[in-house]
Amino acid sequence: MIRMLSSHLSIETFLDGVARYLKAHAYSNATTNDLWSALSEASGQDVKAFMDPWILRIGFPVLVVADEPGQISVQQRRFLLSGDVKAEEDETTWWIPLGLQIGDNTGILTTKEDTIRHTDDLYKLNKDQTGFYRVNYPPQHLIKLGESRAQLSVEDRAGLVGDAVALAKSGDGTTAGFLALVQGFQDEQNYQVWNQISMALGDIRSIFSDIEDVREGLKAFTRTLVTPAVERIGWEYHDSEDFLTSQLRSLLISSAGLAGHEQVQAEARKRFEAYMAGDAAAIHPNLRAAVFRIAIISGTEKEYEAVKKEYMNTTTIDGKELCLQCMGRVQQPDLVKDYISFLFSPRVNVGDVHYGAASLAANSKGRHLLWNHVKENWEDLRARLSGNMVVLERFLRMGLGKFADEDVRRDIEAFFEGKDCRGFDRGLGVVNDTIRGNAKYRERDEGTVREWLGAKGYM
Repeated sequence: MIRMLSSHLSIETFLDGVARYLKAHAYSNATTNDLWSALSEASGQDVKAFMDPWILRIGFPVLVVADEPGQISVQQRRFLLSGDVKAEEDETTWWIPLGLQIGDNTGILTTKEDTIRHTDDLYKLNKDQTGFYRVNYPPQHLIKLGESRAQLSVEDRAGLVGDAVALAKSGDGTTAGFLALVQGFQDEQNYQVWNQISMALGDIRSIFSDIEDVREGLKAFTRTLVTPAVERIGWEYHDSEDFLTSQLRSLLISSAGLAGHEQVQAEARKRFEAYMAGDAAAIHPNLRAAVFRIAIISGTEKEYEAVKKEYMNTTTIDGKELCLQCMGRVQQPDLVKDYISFLFSPRVNVGDVHYGAASLAANSKGRHLLWNHVKENWEDLRARLSGNMVVLERFLRMGLGKFADEDVRRDIEAFFEGKDCRGFDRGLGVVNDTIRGNAKYRERDEGTVREWLGAKGYM
C-alpha cells in the first residue's frame, strides 16, 4: 500500500507528508486518518478518499484488459486465487493507479470499468509493479509482452510471470498461457525474474505431480528452459561477482537438477561424494542446499544416510535446517518412512519439525505417507507438538497444504471433525481452502496442459 501510494504522489511529496505527520504528532498518539491528512496537505489530493477502500475493505483487485482499435477497456473486480468470487464479495471499487502513460499523467481507474484511448501496441499496465493488483491481459498481448521483455524493467518482467501463474490458478488465465509466456525466458539473467519463474514452475509441478505424463512433461519443459542459463553461469564462483549472481547460480543448478538434468545431477553427485569424503571445498557454501537436494533425489540410501549423518554431526542451526529440508526430498518409500520416524524422534527439535513437514509436502512420494502417519499417530503427535500451538498449527499447515485432490481434502476434514482443534483450527481452514483451490485448478487445466506440452514436444 505504502509503495503504491508513494509512487503515485512521488517519493518527495510522500516524505514531505510523512515529515508533517511526525512533526504534528510528536510525543502523542495518532491514527491512520492523521497520516492521510498530512499526506493530503502535502500533495493537494484527497488521500483518505482513495486509500480507505484499500485499508478498510478486504481483498485486492485484478484488472481485466480488452484490446480495441485505438483504445483498451479495463474492468476491475476482486481477485481470489480460488477463482470463486461471489457477487456480494465483489462490491468494492478501488482507486487504482494504472501505471500507464496517458498524455501527461499515468491514469487512474476510479470506476468498475473504463475505456482508455491508447495507441501503443506494447502497452504495459502497473509500471514497475508499484500497484497492488493483478493484470489479466488478452492472451496474444501477454505473448507480445513476453517477446518484448528486453524493453521491460526487472520489476515488470517478474510481475508478468507472477500475474500469469496466479491468473492460471484462479481460472482467469491458463497454465498453457503461462508456459507460452516463460518459454522464451531462456536468455534471462536476473535473479529476481528467475526466482519468480522457479517458484511458479515448482508450484505447478507440485500440483500436477500425481499425474505421471504431465509431471514428466513439465520436468522436460523446465530442463529446456533452464539449460542455457545454467550452462552460461556454470558451477564456479568468482571474486568479482555480486551477491545476486551467486544466488542465481544456486537457483539455476537446483532447478535443473531437480528437473532431471543429467549433467547437473552427475556433477552434483560427484561434488557430494567428495564433500562427504572430507573435502569441504568440494561444495561452495551457497551450493550446499542445491547439491544435497539433488544428491538425495537422484541418489540411493547411501546419499540419504550421509545427509542424516551430517545432520547429527553439524552444530549449526542453519546446517540442521538444511539437512532436514533436503532429507524430505527422498524418493524411496521405505526411506520416506524412515525419515518420518526420524523427524518425530527426540533427535529433532520440536520447533524444527515443520522444516521436514514442508519438504515432505513438496515431495509427491512423501506427502501421502506423511498424512497417513499423522492419522495413525495423531494422539502421540499432538502430545509432542502441542506444547506450543504455533508449532502444531505450522506443522499441519505446511505438511498438508500441497495436496491437489478433493478426496484427500474430504479425508482431512473428516478426520478432524469432532476433534478439539482449538489453537490450530485456522491452519486447518487454510489447508482446506488451499487443497480445494489446487484440486479445482488441476481438474480444470489438466487437459490443456497435456495438450500444450504434447504440441511443443515435451511429452
